[in-house]
Amino acid sequence: PPRQRLRKQWYQRRVRGMANKKVLYVGGLAEEVNEKILHSAFVVFGDVIDVNIPLDYATNKHRGFGFVEFESVDDCAAAMDNMNESEIYGRTIRCNIAKPMKMSERSMKAVW
Repeated sequence: PPRQRLRKQWYQRRVRGMANKKVLYVGGLAEEVNEKILHSAFVVFGDVIDVNIPLDYATNKHRGFGFVEFESVDDCAAAMDNMNESEIYGRTIRCNIAKPMKMSERSMKAVW
């Protein structure tokens, strides 16, 4: 049916988009690091579109990792090559290409 074909085309475009590898995972962040500091550390490698540091809702502090999204794949690769195993605020950080979040069966269930 046409609807299934459209859904499949959308999914293929989405998967292909993930293959661009423009989002960098940055782990091992010190508590003092915020999105502005992370942006400043990575903007030297190219145009940064977005910086995200997820918070732990229980403590209202970040969980020690973040994501940096670049305009181009080459900028992201350069940042990863240069910043992996470097130091920010006295902590050694790890930089890898971010992997898409896996959907678990728990996340698919209704919460009510």
